[in-house]
Amino acid sequence: MRALCTRAAFLIAAVWVIVSIAFLCVYALPGDPARLVLGQRATPEALAEFRLRAGLDEPLYRRYVAFLRRTAELDFGESLVQRRPVQDLILERAPQTAGLIAAAVASVLVFSFVLPILLRLLGTRSGLRVFERFWAGAAVAPPYVLAVVVLAIFAGWLNWVPAIFEPSQLRSWALPALVLAAYPTAIVLRLFHQQMEQAFNSPYVLRARAMGFSERRILLSEVLPNALTTALAALANGLAFFVTGTFFVEVVFGISGLGGLTYDAIRNKDIALLVGLCIVFAVSITAISVTLEAALRFLNPRLREAHA
Repeated sequence: MRALCTRAAFLIAAVWVIVSIAFLCVYALPGDPARLVLGQRATPEALAEFRLRAGLDEPLYRRYVAFLRRTAELDFGESLVQRRPVQDLILERAPQTAGLIAAAVASVLVFSFVLPILLRLLGTRSGLRVFERFWAGAAVAPPYVLAVVVLAIFAGWLNWVPAIFEPSQLRSWALPALVLAAYPTAIVLRLFHQQMEQAFNSPYVLRARAMGFSERRILLSEVLPNALTTALAALANGLAFFVTGTFFVEVVFGISGLGGLTYDAIRNKDIALLVGLCIVFAVSITAISVTLEAALRFLNPRLREAHA
């Protein structure tokens, strides 16, 4: 209970810091926020109207309190380009990004944990090494380069998947998910493989073999509980990659998600939309990381004892 309260306090503090940094980046840095938002060609009348509407004539502390209140209500203002509430734009695009990230995480779990365990049960250790080298080679290329290459091969040359992304078609999600999962899969798979090898050579596994336990029972009851924790922790620490990777993957594959929305906000200098997206991304990553860390402490008794 004490550890849970500590993590909850950390989450609240992290959210406050993220929101405060977003406020400082827009309203407290040197320069004119109205000029930054509206551009150099804005008329004095437009600048004055924007300052009045945004409350820029008020003291900084009042603007800060108002910003915290609006953020707590998920009110990020109105997009300067699309003239729509930022909250509505984020809610419209979020399901596609969430689906892409979920598919990528599922791919990592399958290729980093499920298949290696099956290959180990089948006794094909050489196949596991080839599998690991394949993902290591795929992870060398940056996500946007890998996305262009696989799209040209599987959509343009082999015609296995549609070149234009269709959310209703399941096969349209395969390539984006695999591209987004390539780098985390290479890292987690290699770490999980190393932890399994160390566990198989450990004294408690040698003792289990001496007692006549089968290799299947040793793998499932002795090796996995000790090898999974470190690999899952690496996956939790790499969650930020899934978010940043969506920027490139969504643009290349034409997915109408938050990554593409962020790209449009940067290109159009839509500050209100960009601030809202940054807050949503940062808070989501922090919340998921804290939740997974708490889950790892619950699953691993040694972590609970160390924390106590």
